[in-house]
Amino acid sequence: MSAMNEQDAHAAGQPDGRPTLLIADDDAIVRLLLMEQLAHQFRIVATAQNATEAIERAEEQRPDVALIDVEMPHGGARAAVAQIAQRSPATRMVILSADESQSLVLELLSAGAVAYIRKGVSPQELSETLSAALAVGPGS
Repeated sequence: MSAMNEQDAHAAGQPDGRPTLLIADDDAIVRLLLMEQLAHQFRIVATAQNATEAIERAEEQRPDVALIDVEMPHGGARAAVAQIAQRSPATRMVILSADESQSLVLELLSAGAVAYIRKGVSPQELSETLSAALAVGPGS
């Protein structure tokens, strides 16, 4: 598979039936790996390196699903989830983190996220979680 860069994500082609995806993570290498792993099943319409960018990209692109890292500059998922839920209510949000704190997970689910997944899971498990999130109604 050819390498995909972040500009490719912002210049995504015409709709092709794949669900649209926003990837938000402060680590550029992680963003690129996620793009490579998910590009076959999802049309990546935007990437973000911090919570502010994630909120802006979600509002601009209205992706079907957003994969949001917990720990990012400008407030991380705590800041992004609530704002994305308000500005792009149809976007289903999946939280990506190494932190398994039950209180954090519950807080983010209460704020509008529909699922949580640990960093380092297999590409198949990640893709399955994102696909399952699409089946959840917005705001559920």
